[in-house]
Amino acid sequence: MKCLKILVFVAVAGCIKAPDVVIVDRHSLLEEQAAARMPVAESQVAQAGLSAGPLPLTPGELSVSGWHTDASHDAIAALYSGWIDDAQMLDQLLTRHCIGEAADGTLISTSEACSGAIDLADVGRRLEKANRSRRQIWLYVQQQRQQASEADVRAQWRQARQKSLICGGWWQKDDQAWEAKTCP
Repeated sequence: MKCLKILVFVAVAGCIKAPDVVIVDRHSLLEEQAAARMPVAESQVAQAGLSAGPLPLTPGELSVSGWHTDASHDAIAALYSGWIDDAQMLDQLLTRHCIGEAADGTLISTSEACSGAIDLADVGRRLEKANRSRRQIWLYVQQQRQQASEADVRAQWRQARQKSLICGGWWQKDDQAWEAKTCP
């Protein structure tokens, strides 16, 4: 009985044939679509990979350079963190005279007086965001004070902002001339 099962299995297995394989020298339609060139997307990906940033340093590399204390490691880590928020960046740009507090209460680009190079697109985005926030605050204050005009709200904002402006920040005077804020 066992031999009969083996004999039937061998007979049936001999009837099974592998399919013919045809090799084509051309990609399938799906492969051609997947391999399509997309110059705009490729350019965006290439630019994203080129974003400037600090190279990470290992503790060993820092030790070799002479940074031995924990405070030194913290200081160098802060320098190389690469992250800076909008308020800090705007303060830096104000002190470098790349942007200024305009007489109308908004922040404007003053790149012609700027010391050093800047990314105009990045500065423009930050200015737009800051000015949009200011306009929202002015609108809210104006709605809270029914008798106050927009000009009054902006004037009060400007007085308060002048007091809190960073030392050396670029400021437009009432006569439209620019000056750096002096601090005692």
